[in-house]
Amino acid sequence: MITPHNANDEREDAGSTQVWLVGGGIASLAAAVFLIKDADVPPSHIHIFDLHSHPGGGVTGFGDASTGYVLHSGQQISYRDSCTEKLLSQVPSTEVGKTPWDKHKYRSSEEKYHARHLTRALVEGPSGPEKLDSQKLGLNLRERLELIRVMLESEHALGRKMISDVFHADFFDTKFWLIWSTTYAFHPQHSVVEFRRYLRKFVQDIVHCDTSTGPDEMRYSQNESIIQPITRFLQDEGVDFRLKDRVVDILTYPSSDPTTVSEIKYLGCDGSEMLVTLDPTDLVFVTLGSVGSGTVLGTNSVAPNLSSAESPDSGWSLWYQFAQKSRKFGNPSNFSSSTPDALFETFTVTLKDPEFFDRIIKLTNNKPGSQPVLSLAGSNWVLSLDIRRQPVFHGQPDTVQVFSGWALYPDREGNYVKKPMLQCSGSEIMKELLQHLKFPLTNILANSITIPCVSPRVRSPLLVRSHDDRPLIIPHHTTNIAFLGQFVEIPDEPTLSMEYSVHGAQFAVNHLMGLKKEPPKPRKNHLVEFLDLLT
Repeated sequence: MITPHNANDEREDAGSTQVWLVGGGIASLAAAVFLIKDADVPPSHIHIFDLHSHPGGGVTGFGDASTGYVLHSGQQISYRDSCTEKLLSQVPSTEVGKTPWDKHKYRSSEEKYHARHLTRALVEGPSGPEKLDSQKLGLNLRERLELIRVMLESEHALGRKMISDVFHADFFDTKFWLIWSTTYAFHPQHSVVEFRRYLRKFVQDIVHCDTSTGPDEMRYSQNESIIQPITRFLQDEGVDFRLKDRVVDILTYPSSDPTTVSEIKYLGCDGSEMLVTLDPTDLVFVTLGSVGSGTVLGTNSVAPNLSSAESPDSGWSLWYQFAQKSRKFGNPSNFSSSTPDALFETFTVTLKDPEFFDRIIKLTNNKPGSQPVLSLAGSNWVLSLDIRRQPVFHGQPDTVQVFSGWALYPDREGNYVKKPMLQCSGSEIMKELLQHLKFPLTNILANSITIPCVSPRVRSPLLVRSHDDRPLIIPHHTTNIAFLGQFVEIPDEPTLSMEYSVHGAQFAVNHLMGLKKEPPKPRKNHLVEFLDLLT
């Protein structure tokens, strides 16, 4: 029998504690780093289950110049992310003598001035696409007051309302909404509570620059810049990675509160059933849900086969098992279904000819990597492009360019390709894009590979929810378990960000290890601090 541990007591048994992390995404990787660096847990006592062949969860990137690169949608990262800064400053980079955070330099005042004049959206003009003036965001007095009211309103008062429930219809035709929604992937049907959190954290991008600068950029893909350095650090330290092992059940004792995890049942990579029996000092961290579950890829010639999308993975099934035990473990059914408001389609383009980049630079006057999002206002799909500095991948040839894009409404019929984006091959998506830009088709299509990617649940954290649909990181009346990931409740923090995962991991480690400290509170901008004084 396991003696329950009081998570508020400082542990003196870190050297004998075995820690089991279920899920190999950034939340578990961050927790492992904090366990080593802050709590002095021996690395060999840290065990990470991941049903995939490599750690990272949904933050992946792969491919080559001949078959085409693939960039899965990563999590947003900002210079204001205190927990992420701490994490990335504690592990060595792939570059000698640096950390991953060293690559994320603050923009100089000159660069910030230049950022105000970047092209962030294109509109259809008489003779082709024209730059949208984003210096003014097109908000009238009523719409500005509505934004302020949402920022001042309590989350409890907003409840299960959608964004469209609190804003007039004209608001969704403004330049503000175009830039904001394409940067942060919002639909009007998404949670106004989540919208409020994003506003309170990122509104300074508008107030200071009269426009939204969006997530900050890194040198390579998130997988190469963040996941791989952390994974290499943990492997070098001696952390036990159990790849391709699927956790199928987490047994608790007793059946009533206080809840203590006693055993972990999992299937080995060969399909054999295995059991881990926990000692009284052991801890379990479980990543709930998975925004990347069910993701399917297409090819340059074939659309993604949505009928082959896998059902929700073990992260979801484990959450359902917990939820059946008690309401305090949340409500996974609110987030697990694939709906148009949860689904997201992205695409990655590999170019073997410089014509596209030459033309996009001439059209926008933006250097690759100088701004995060370029939106096409007239697109039925509401296409957006991320034109990064090159190379995006290590080993990417100098003669090859890579960029990615996404659509807010892939279920709509295209303007030129007369079918939904979800039914389009990569080349058809590229053809639609080129026709919006009025670029010639033949040479660019012949020298490009476009890989579409449909993720049925990427935006599920943005769905309307009740206050108790997401469980606490340390649920009440539990002794040795913490929940991690996008579906735990962290007050005030926007959910689809790396900071959310890392903040939750740091909080969980601090509390279960009794470290008597808290992660930094989410940073507010000065406008929000002033508004809070008025309430």
